[in-house]
Amino acid sequence: MNRRQFLVNSSVLTTGLVGLGAMTLVEKPTKIAPRALRAGDTIALTAPAGAVFNQDHIGKMEALLKRFGFKVVLGKTLTEKEGYLAGSDELRAEELNAFFANTNVHAIFTMRGGWGCGRILDLIDYEVIKANPKIIMGFSDITSLLVTITERTGLITFHGPVGYSSWNAFSVQSVYDTLVEGKKVDFDNPPEERDNLETIVSSSTAGEILAGNLTVLCSLVGTPYEPTWEGKILCLEEVGEEPYRIDRMLWQMGSAGVFKKINGLVLGSFKKCEPEFPDESFSLSEVFDQHFKPLSIPVFKGASFGHTANKYNLPIGAMAIMNSQNFGFKLLVKPTHLNG
Repeated sequence: MNRRQFLVNSSVLTTGLVGLGAMTLVEKPTKIAPRALRAGDTIALTAPAGAVFNQDHIGKMEALLKRFGFKVVLGKTLTEKEGYLAGSDELRAEELNAFFANTNVHAIFTMRGGWGCGRILDLIDYEVIKANPKIIMGFSDITSLLVTITERTGLITFHGPVGYSSWNAFSVQSVYDTLVEGKKVDFDNPPEERDNLETIVSSSTAGEILAGNLTVLCSLVGTPYEPTWEGKILCLEEVGEEPYRIDRMLWQMGSAGVFKKINGLVLGSFKKCEPEFPDESFSLSEVFDQHFKPLSIPVFKGASFGHTANKYNLPIGAMAIMNSQNFGFKLLVKPTHLNG
């Protein structure tokens, strides 16, 4: 498959990392890069969290993947509904375990977030995943599933589009670069969104990417599924939360010592996070400044990932470098390998 077939149907820090010798770089366990996708591979679609109430998205996603030259397997969870969940916890976990165990399935894409992944973390067979490493991608509520799989198995997982996403040219290119070509990607905003970028603390660093939804990551603090924060470049995004709620979640994470442990922080899309009553509220920017300006690590905001049309496909567990002064953000390793 070439780039044209896939697409049709600021500078980055390279030298002079500040204080690199003194930084904490934690890798546990040894990271496993999944095999890159090839034309003819089979991708399984599953719903490990919320029910797929709009069935049109299933047909749309299946047709899209087939146009890109892939075969598609549809999980039973795509049509199951148990309250707001895509079937029972047992069903969703069993389907995910089965797709990992199935050697004819080369990647697993999730249909949507919502809520539900946290409920199945104790039902996932992490030994099966470690023995059968493959691509798994999603975002929003899928955060807890991705970070726990990476934490417990070492498999690099992908914070990228779900079946409900728009799959525009920018997002498709990012998926292609990471999942098909296995590039050491430069995560640059599209030209129309470069004005969104803003430095909060100017510095540079290296670390392992840990990306996800703020609400979901906050919910993991104090649980057996809380990730290791040391040595990470933490990438946060959110949707539909007013500044006071974001303030509360950031306070919890800060009080738990998260921001003292990480190496760097990249803030993505915070869509629909404006205050209902602006005259009676801090702005989101003010909340960010209150929490992050006192930090001694690099921080910048406005990166293109999360609940936004243009999405980076961020490989959780992969080493990267960042420079918050020029918004540089680049992989140091290939997120997928081309052989095997």
